[in-house]
Amino acid sequence: MRYTCCDTSFGPIYVAWTAHGIACLSGEERTDEAFRARCRTCTGQSPDRDDSRRPELQRMLQGWLEGEPYLGPVDLSSLSPFAREVLAACRAIPRGEVRTYAQLAAAVGRPRAARAVGSALRRNPVPLLIPCHRVLRGDGTIGQYNMGGPEVKRRLLELEGVF
Repeated sequence: MRYTCCDTSFGPIYVAWTAHGIACLSGEERTDEAFRARCRTCTGQSPDRDDSRRPELQRMLQGWLEGEPYLGPVDLSSLSPFAREVLAACRAIPRGEVRTYAQLAAAVGRPRAARAVGSALRRNPVPLLIPCHRVLRGDGTIGQYNMGGPEVKRRLLELEGVF
């Protein structure tokens, strides 16, 4: 696993990849060591710094922030089958739209598993690319976000025109 740090209009975003796709992403960590620790927690691997893909990844991330979809591969091999299923359903939520945890649970055929869906989203190793910020509580409130908390979640939803 390799990683780099990209400068974007949203601030610095760290991104790690494997041969199978983007495996970990975060805008919350502010040091290489903190991001490497996040990768270890999310994937069980500790990446090595490699800036060779930085321009490409920076363009991709900035494009995403400007409304371009990311259709490339993500490596979710460290997650359970249920978590991968939840994240696949989450990835299908269109930009500018939101769902509730219960709606996402119903979408994966487990209508009573809203809390389990929340747990799967909390472990999302590639927020933004799998847009878990588009999932809200049943009462329509923001809730938590694993890439910087509710303030960042609100900022992303505002960027998408939801609020």
